[in-house]
Amino acid sequence: MTRCNSAIALAATILSVGSIARAQVGSTDGFAFGLRLGYALPMGTEGRIAVQGTTATGSNSLSDDFKGMIPIIIDAGYRINPSIYVGAFFQYGFMSINTDNSSNYSCTTGIDCSAHDIQIGANLHYHILPAASFDPWVGIGVGYEWVGLSAKGTVSVLGTSFSVDESIRVHGFQFLNLQAGGDFRATPDFGVGPFISLSLGQYSSYSMTDNAANTTTSGDMTDKGLHEWFTIGVRGQYNL
Repeated sequence: MTRCNSAIALAATILSVGSIARAQVGSTDGFAFGLRLGYALPMGTEGRIAVQGTTATGSNSLSDDFKGMIPIIIDAGYRINPSIYVGAFFQYGFMSINTDNSSNYSCTTGIDCSAHDIQIGANLHYHILPAASFDPWVGIGVGYEWVGLSAKGTVSVLGTSFSVDESIRVHGFQFLNLQAGGDFRATPDFGVGPFISLSLGQYSSYSMTDNAANTTTSGDMTDKGLHEWFTIGVRGQYNL
């Protein structure tokens, strides 16, 4: 009976320690939701839009048209186990137009321009030290991207004023999104920390709408190439 009582006491102690450890590290699997905020730098080739034998951009470099972007990214997924997370992401980015480029869609000649970037996709993260107070992680993903540009105003050419009210959308696949970061455990179920990412994609198609004339043209981009967004920021994730 003494040995039986000792065994029961030992088992109870092990279960108690395990419960305490689990409470300290929080949820090790289940649904997880995250929010990221950062700044992204453009690199690479954006492609051209052929319109009546001309091009809508004076350059084929993404950085010539955009200085950068402030992305807001929402993550939602599932922790299969303490180390492996699979999920989806949605990004809305506020883009900064490069008005230093005089050939940039006449955005420096009395026309008000604004732009945004939308990305959706899936990603896979591997957490290296999921039970530690600081948990480094690496990730990979794929997705699809849309960039929208609106231009509205009046421009004068050789003494003649012209009204402009147009919107352009280019889009294409994001073939690869490499990510890395680290979570500092603020609470057992919530971590926050820095992250970096590098995406590789190609704009393949466009649509252009003249709102004044109520006409839309669309087609494939020309001089296509690969473009990149390098993002650095901070991420918070809550594990249910």
